[in-house]
Amino acid sequence: MQNYIHQLLTDIAYSTENVAWPYVEDGEVNIHDWISPEEEDANAPVRHLEEWTGIRKEQLPPQEMLSDEQVGLLLGVLIKMLDAYNWSFVMQISVPERIQYAAIRDYFDQPAKIKRWHMGFFEYCRPDTEHKKCALGEYCHCAFYQELFAGSSNEELSPEEERAMELRCEIKHLQGKYGDQWEKYYPYHLDPSYDDENRNPHDYGWGPDEEEDEGDWWKK
Repeated sequence: MQNYIHQLLTDIAYSTENVAWPYVEDGEVNIHDWISPEEEDANAPVRHLEEWTGIRKEQLPPQEMLSDEQVGLLLGVLIKMLDAYNWSFVMQISVPERIQYAAIRDYFDQPAKIKRWHMGFFEYCRPDTEHKKCALGEYCHCAFYQELFAGSSNEELSPEEERAMELRCEIKHLQGKYGDQWEKYYPYHLDPSYDDENRNPHDYGWGPDEEEDEGDWWKK
């Protein structure tokens, strides 16, 4: 198995370094061709990920056959490869590596949009499935965001109400992403308890001495 993993890592590295961009001529992209995210999403050419990358789903061993180290290695290079193809695999909450790898393997036969201007994202929720059938299982991001925004209304909110809602959502997001460590990333700028006497948002840790030193760098 180890020899096979080595060859697979070599194949994935080759695919990462040799991305075929059908819309790029002479290695350049004309800035005057820029289009909006909505327009590009609607009109981007589509290729199956297996065909485009040259890596087939069947080449990726089931996670049950792999050690934790092998899962980590393959997951890392696959994420790097997907980034190179602008079809990024992004986790918004903390998900075990084995589940991440299994999701990539299970859905690697998906079609991918070839985008030149805006980021594309690897799909781990099939459009025709319920969240409980998502490749991420209990870590389904769609279900997470539905729960996150549950109870929000379309009514116009005051600035204070909007800020309070953003604080609740951000805390919920951080708890899902970082677990017990979420407080290390606390969104002070959204919490009115941390505003200064002039109602400016929290200074992100810069005290008066540091701010003065930064401002007087030209005197040094």
